[in-house]
Amino acid sequence: MITFYDLAAKEPIKHWSSNTWKTRYVLDLKKLSYKTVYLEFSELKSVLQRVGGQPGGFVSLTVPAIVDNATGSAVSDSYQIAEYLDKQYPDTPKAFPSGSEALQAAFYDRFNLARPPVAPIFYGRIPNILNQGSIGWYRDTHEEWLGKSLEEVYPVGEELAEIMRKTEEFFNMLDGWYSHSGGPYFMGKIPSFADFALGAFLQLLKIILGEDSAEWKSISTGNNGRWEKLLMDLGKLACTES
Repeated sequence: MITFYDLAAKEPIKHWSSNTWKTRYVLDLKKLSYKTVYLEFSELKSVLQRVGGQPGGFVSLTVPAIVDNATGSAVSDSYQIAEYLDKQYPDTPKAFPSGSEALQAAFYDRFNLARPPVAPIFYGRIPNILNQGSIGWYRDTHEEWLGKSLEEVYPVGEELAEIMRKTEEFFNMLDGWYSHSGGPYFMGKIPSFADFALGAFLQLLKIILGEDSAEWKSISTGNNGRWEKLLMDLGKLACTES
């Protein structure tokens, strides 16, 4: 059994962090049994210090993080978790299909560099999906870091329009890449970490923008509905969460 640490949110929202979605997709791809422990932001440091305190513990006190009870290994960072699970469980489907490791790394690097600057949209909306145990912590830490209130950060007018234009350009770029694939996924007919990185970002956009928002509908139905279909295909991965 693997213990998977994720971020807590208000009901009925279960999973919202793009970082932890990547790991959830990998665990489901491999059909590995796991249980999820949901943490408030204020709990992250203390809990992860405790459970990852053994030699070779977590790289960072952030989620996603897993503890593999079969080996005692504690691993954080979605990319490193995927690498660990591929190595530790070689007889399961691979997040990095054999021979594609360099391609996957190049995709992930370019994906992160090109990802549109949507963070200002999220800052003020994320507290709306958090439990009371996280709202104050999130607001205090982010407003101190940003030097202004979350409401002041939210883009409006031309600034918001420019962010949405860059978001459209980003998905057009990805559509160009996927159009060369022989199937619904980046690697054709098999899902891989590239799809999980993109699917995780889409999940975050869907939750934060709102499923009924014009912004989300524009993204999900754009590029001939490719991204809505990708989420549906990824959703078919068997969940083995306990």
